[in-house]
Amino acid sequence: MKVIMTGGGTGGHIYPAIAIAEEIKRRDPDAEILFVGTDHGMEKDIVPKNGYKLKFVTVSGLNRKKLWKNVQTVKDLKKGMDEAKAIIKQFKPDLVIGTGGYVCYPVLKAASKRKIPTILHESNAVPGLTTKMLSKVVNEMLVAFEGAKENYKRKDNIKVVGTPVRGQF
Repeated sequence: MKVIMTGGGTGGHIYPAIAIAEEIKRRDPDAEILFVGTDHGMEKDIVPKNGYKLKFVTVSGLNRKKLWKNVQTVKDLKKGMDEAKAIIKQFKPDLVIGTGGYVCYPVLKAASKRKIPTILHESNAVPGLTTKMLSKVVNEMLVAFEGAKENYKRKDNIKVVGTPVRGQF
């Protein structure tokens, strides 16, 4: 099994992704796992320290105060989508799993368009914009809390599973 994990920016997105990767490897020691993140998020340090390969895509968050700066955000998203498509084409994953952060958007969106099974896990009670947008296109939307379901328009793909925790805890 080949799995792409994506999620980043903060430890709240990265550590659940690592916990999921650990569980996949526990169940299938031959599984190949590739992380996709940004070169400016915490994932650039945390993921390699945990023994996983990491590739980067270009993406940036929306600027809600200086809207004119979002011209660059759109350019970054286009570039990130192209990079995500190339990574997916080269790696050929069986599954793509995201855990939040804006880096998830180009990766999960590209996988979804290629009919690759997608899962998005949100550990926060209140999802960010990227998670809300992706919840409409992923195959499965996993949330940590029962009450979190109310934050999503699409309900048929939501499952309450809690938050993944790394084995060392």
